[in-house]
Amino acid sequence: MTKPTTVDMTFDTSLIDVSRPQNQSSDQQSILNTSFSTTESDPSMYDNILSADAQSTPTIPQTQPESQDTPKQSQASSLSPLPRQSTPVQYIQTQDAYNAWASVYDTDGNMLQSIDDVELTTLLPDFLSLVQPSVPSSTALTLIDLGCGTGRNTAKLLQYAWPQERKVQVTALDFSQGMLDVAASKLSTLAHGRRDLALRLEQCDCFPTDTDRATSPMPAVQGLKAADGIVSTLVLEHVSLPPYFATLSSLVKNGGYALVTNMHSEMGMMSQAGFVNQEGVKVRGKSYAHSPQETAEEAQRCGFEVLVCKERGMEKDDVDNGRVGSRGGKWVGVKVWYGLLMRKTG
Repeated sequence: MTKPTTVDMTFDTSLIDVSRPQNQSSDQQSILNTSFSTTESDPSMYDNILSADAQSTPTIPQTQPESQDTPKQSQASSLSPLPRQSTPVQYIQTQDAYNAWASVYDTDGNMLQSIDDVELTTLLPDFLSLVQPSVPSSTALTLIDLGCGTGRNTAKLLQYAWPQERKVQVTALDFSQGMLDVAASKLSTLAHGRRDLALRLEQCDCFPTDTDRATSPMPAVQGLKAADGIVSTLVLEHVSLPPYFATLSSLVKNGGYALVTNMHSEMGMMSQAGFVNQEGVKVRGKSYAHSPQETAEEAQRCGFEVLVCKERGMEKDDVDNGRVGSRGGKWVGVKVWYGLLMRKTG
């Protein structure tokens, strides 16, 4: 099995194109104003893979000008074209990147989120239809949104058409306080006054063993227990497989279910999550290009039975019908997303 690779290569400006938020804190602004660690040439589908602390990426001459945000394979040339101005890239801690990104995360036109939303219209109900019968109706159903971000899918859990007699407790975890602040504002009205719904938002290190293998994989949140079901969407890209599934396994009861979605490795080798700040600097953290196969294999090693493994490519119809913006057109024919529905067997 190929070891997951940290990808610090081509940044995809088709995913996002935003300005620095007006209400960004001075601390967050100072993060983005520090000197960036590298510059890079026009995007290349198969540039050399660099570690997160790489100092520079050489500018590679192209035979013809290419769009700064279009993933294309670099072409060698015997000519000597004029060098293009490189685009600065700033590597910062992933947590800092998401704190800075939080206020515009829901409105920056991220096409992978759009594809995730489309696929979850069927995959999320399938997941919940498995979780509900596993818990007696007289017992509160417990759910965790691991890496909830701004609460995009936490909202879906709260808005689901639960049976009238069913009590549901939703715990949303994220390492970014900026993201959680947005989530709190968005979700408070959905849970307010609902006697059948309980919502808890907690900031924590979601994957403790990513930095300390000897520690418990359970996030250090007071009173946190394994749940009947867990959703974790577009999070795995930022974590290596062993610590991710160590935490996932610790948070799901035996017999419980997990729904995980992620950027497809085919896309991940060309792009990664991040955003462009007001100065035109590409801001990004650490990313991994995990394939569906190696993800499923790690899940099985950690005691999960994989019930569904679905891959999703970008289709022309997605662009034509407005499911994604026009910038998604260059990804037509590329696998961009995958999702797994799993049961923990112990």
